[in-house]
Parts: sequence; structure tokens; C-alpha cells
Amino acid sequence: MSYEYYAENHDWDLTLRASWNLVMAGQAVKEKSEFVFSFFTGGMLLSFCAIESFINSTAFVMSGHERYSGFNYGKYVRQSSFWNRFKMLGPHLGIKVDTSREPFRMVEEMRVWRNALVHSSPYSVEPTKLQHTNDSRILHDRFRSKEYARDVTVTRAKSFYECAYQVIELVKNASGLEPRAMCSYKVL
Repeated sequence: MSYEYYAENHDWDLTLRASWNLVMAGQAVKEKSEFVFSFFTGGMLLSFCAIESFINSTAFVMSGHERYSGFNYGKYVRQSSFWNRFKMLGPHLGIKVDTSREPFRMVEEMRVWRNALVHSSPYSVEPTKLQHTNDSRILHDRFRSKEYARDVTVTRAKSFYECAYQVIELVKNASGLEPRAMCSYKVL
């Protein structure tokens, strides 16, 4: 007897769960623990990754779904920009992607933060005469977009997770799809 085997691998749900676990672990340990920063940073990063993973999984499933026959998955995967990919899904799902409005405004904040973390680079402040040592803080303001660590807090970590969950639910409800890992065997 022979079989036909088919499988799909979708791991967005594992990523979202790992994000939540890291945020909760960061909240559970003592504030002075050296692990707090690591837990929150990991949770925040995985929150954004869960959104990316989910929209990729949704696009993949849409490509084989009769309701989305006009969706061009080949063109989708050739897009290098997160927003270009998301905006390709929008019209097919009835979602207007506007980064000046929630939840997409927050997603853009998450994307910028993720890029600051992933593409972290050093900078220097040129020697500057100051009247008081506290005045040095303002010299760093123009580099704020490079400093991902300033945003690593329990409040920010929770808001990243909540946004990821909200966006995933929005896309699920609009598409009627919830990609999950699966496999099947069919007797031939």
C-alpha cells in the first residue's frame, strides 16, 4: 500500500506563546534581576516576529484558497518590506493598513524598535562643553532611534504582546483563516 503525504509548517503560534512566556517571566522575577532586561527584550522581539510569521502563514494559506484566487503569493514573497507584504494582504481581507492609526501605528513602533535592536550600531557624541553633568542627556536625544534599550520595560513589553495578539486576531477574523501546523496521509 502506498500513501500520499502532505504537511504544512506554521509556527506563529509558538512564537506568540514564547513572547507571552518571556514577558510573564520578566514580570515574575525581581526587578533587580539581571534577567529582567533579557526577558522583556526577548518577549518584545518575539511579539513583532509573531506578527510577521502570522501574516506570512496567512498569505501562504490564501494562495491555495479559492476565496483568494486573485492573491499573488509569488509577488508577495518577492516583497522585501514588511509593510509592502502586509499591504498586499489588506485589500484581499478588507483591511485598510494605515500606519497613522491603531493598531498599525503601534506595529510601526514595534518594527522601528525591532530594527534598532537587530541592526544595533554604535554612535558617538562629539566632545561638547556643558555647564552641568545632567545636560549630557539631551546630547543623546538625536540618537534615540538607535537606542532600543530605553523602551525595554514591563509596560512596553505587554503593549507589544497585546498589539501582536490584536493584529493576529484582526487578520484571522478578516480572512477566516487560522494557519496551523498539520500533516495528512491519504491512501493511494
